[in-house]
Amino acid sequence: MSRQFMVLIAIAGTLGALAVPGTVQNESTVYRVPVTGEIELGLAPYIQRAVKEAAEVGAAALILDIDTPGGRVDAAEIISDALTDSEVPVYSLVNRRAYSAGALIALSTSRIYMRPASVIGAATPVDGTGTKAPEKIVSAMRSQMRALAESNGLEPEVAAAMVD
Repeated sequence: MSRQFMVLIAIAGTLGALAVPGTVQNESTVYRVPVTGEIELGLAPYIQRAVKEAAEVGAAALILDIDTPGGRVDAAEIISDALTDSEVPVYSLVNRRAYSAGALIALSTSRIYMRPASVIGAATPVDGTGTKAPEKIVSAMRSQMRALAESNGLEPEVAAAMVD
C-alpha cells in the first residue's frame, strides 16, 4: 500500500466521522462523507451541507469515501460544483468502485486515493433505458471530465477516456 494511502486512512480513522452540527471543532477536524450506492438527487444537498459545515468549523479536510455504481449525472454535477467551490480541501478515497457519476465526483476533488483493486471510470452517459446518450451529451461529459482532471493535476486524456 502506498504511504499516501496509509496517511489518508490514518487521518480518516483517527479523526473520522462526519462532525455533528453545534459541536466545537478546529483545524484538526476531518469530515468523512460516505458516497455509497446509487448517486441520486438526495445526495447533493447532503454533500453541500457537509462542505458548508466543514468550512464553518475550519476543518482541515473533507474525505469522500466512495463506493458507487454511478447514477444521475445531474446530481453528480451539483455535487461537483459544491466540491470544486469548497474552501476546505476535499479528497476522494475510492473504496471499491467509482463508476460513472462516481468518477465525475472523484475527479472533482483535490486528490484521489484508491484502495488496492478499486476501480474508477465507465462514465459514458446513458438515458433512463441504458442507451448511450447522444454524442452532444457524451462530448460535454468528456469535456467536463477532462477539465476537472486538468484543474486537479491529473491526466486529462485518462479522464476523457473514462467517457468513451
